[in-house]
Amino acid sequence: MSSTKEERIAALDLAIERGGGIVKFAKAMGTSHQAIYGWRRRGWVPPERAVALEAIFGIDRNYLLNPDLVRVLTGPAPSVK
Repeated sequence: MSSTKEERIAALDLAIERGGGIVKFAKAMGTSHQAIYGWRRRGWVPPERAVALEAIFGIDRNYLLNPDLVRVLTGPAPSVK
């Protein structure tokens, strides 16, 4: 499953909304609001944060992670010869 940058930003915005705004959300995530803005600008969150966001806010981590990482994690396993 791959998502667009806009979908990933929308998922992050939903988490921020559920977290009570960017400042409260940043505190709950143990980071600064500047870091959160960086995630939005980049269009994805660090893997460990995506796992936490999924657990806390119920947002599928695949809508938060770097799409290249999602492809690696969900793609077919390489054949072993």
